[in-house]
Formats: sequence, C-alpha cells, structure tokens
Amino acid sequence: MTFEDLFAYAVAGLIIIAVAAVVLIAANAGAPKAKKTRSRTTYTHGIDDVSVDGDGSGD
Repeated sequence: MTFEDLFAYAVAGLIIIAVAAVVLIAANAGAPKAKKTRSRTTYTHGIDDVSVDGDGSGD
C-alpha cells in the first residue's frame, strides 16, 4: 500500500464518520419532543389549600 492509498482510506473513513454524525444530529434535532402539558393536579396545587376570609371554606 502506498501513501496515497492510506490517505484515500483515511479520508473515506473521516467522510463516513462525518456523515454518520450529521445524520444522528439531524435525527435528534429534527424531531422536536412533544411539549409536556401541565396536569390539572399540579396546576391547582396550592390554590385551594389556603382559606381566605369570605371564601366559605370554614374560616
């Protein structure tokens, strides 16, 4: 094997690695994750557990 052959294999290997990296990055970035919606239990947590004057909750 000559230097040119080794160089060609090295360049081909680097190109394959670069293409694989681009494909993986595009696959991860291209599909946005679904936005997690806030559940009703976490949304109301802390709202109804405090009695306020005149709210009729046994104050």
